[in-house]
Order: sequence, then C-alpha cells, then structure tokens
Amino acid sequence: MFGRRKTPFAAPAGRSPLRIDSDGKRRVFGEAVFAGSHGNMLKDLGFGLDDPSNIVPMRADFDKRIQDSLAEQDQRRTQIENELLRQHGHNNIRPFFILAEPVFNSDLGRWLVMLMNLRPYDDWNVVYLPMDQATRAAMGDLPLHPQQSIGPIDELMQKQIGSFYDRYNDAKRKVEQIVAEIGMNAAADVLDRFVTYVDEMPNQILDHVARVKPMIVELILDVQTKQS
Repeated sequence: MFGRRKTPFAAPAGRSPLRIDSDGKRRVFGEAVFAGSHGNMLKDLGFGLDDPSNIVPMRADFDKRIQDSLAEQDQRRTQIENELLRQHGHNNIRPFFILAEPVFNSDLGRWLVMLMNLRPYDDWNVVYLPMDQATRAAMGDLPLHPQQSIGPIDELMQKQIGSFYDRYNDAKRKVEQIVAEIGMNAAADVLDRFVTYVDEMPNQILDHVARVKPMIVELILDVQTKQS
C-alpha cells in the first residue's frame, strides 16, 4: 500500500500544529480568525469556515482516504475481471500506477492527498494491464504488466509532479510575504488569486497524468516488443 513504507502524512518538521477548534476539527483559518476582523474579508472572498479546502484532515482522515481509494479500486478491478472472464474466459490483470510509491511515499504524496485531494488508487492514476498472454489477447494491444517498479518512469514522474509542487510552494511563499508586508486586508486580491490558482491545480495535474498515461503504456509495450 502507498504510505506504508514511510509516513508521508505526518506534519512537516518544524511546523507547529494548528489549533483544534471547538468542534474537534483543525482548520487553516480557524474559528478565532473568522470571529475576528478578518472573518468578513474571508467570507467576501467566498471562503467559508467549513470549506473542504479549509479543513486540515487528521492522520486518521488520511488513512481513511487511502483505504477508501484502495477499496474502490478493488471493486473496479473485480468488475473488470468478471467481465473479462464472462466474455473471454481469461481475466489475469493487475493495476499499474502512473504515480507509484516513489511519489506517494514522499512529501509529494502528502501534498497530493492533503491539498490536491488526489487519491492514489483512483482511476486517474491506474491502468489495468494483463499478467499473461491469454488475458493480453482478450484486452487488445496492451503490454504485459512489468511486475516491478520502472525506475526511469518513477524518476520522470517525480520530477514532473515535483514541478507542480514547486510552483505551489513558490506561489505560497510569495503570498505569505505580501501578506506579511501589507496585511491580510490589503492583500485580499492576492489571496483571492492564490485560492483560484490552488483550486485549478488538481485539474492541471489530472490533465498531465491523462496525457502521459498512454505514452507510458506505449513505452512499456515498445520495450517488451523489442525484447521479444
């Protein structure tokens, strides 16, 4: 499972934990902020106390997200296996993950799950590949599952997803600097643009993975064809 070898969902070192509000939830902007002078400004920006992006999930929440994603993937795989068996008599498949352990068992994985709300076992990150020739014949022109991590692909995806992560952190640092210099009220437009920027980033990541997924499958097929 993703997240087993390391603990990417722990709080970053050196950062003090956010205060837990009266309802037991931990928020980026808590009850005290909304009750104070900045509350109306945040509301004017369309940012509510209980917006999903304002809730910081606890470790148990992250574990549940991963477990739910895994369980849903198991259900989808079982459906595909049943259909393959019904139509072709062969159904030996295995999920191949575009963003694999080197991404999700790292700070990138914590960021993807915590802030981008992208779960590792969901369809966007999975392609089902056959494990034997009989199943491959039933599924069409797909490579066999490599049954191992492909180092160059993992390194490439770490670099590409890392570029999104770096852009997010750069933008966040700039916004924090502006807020520190001129105050939150004066920086309302900057905060608004940053919220919009962050809201759009998950779709940018999904679009990127959707573009590279067939390329990666084609690359695996090409390597296997040349080897044979």
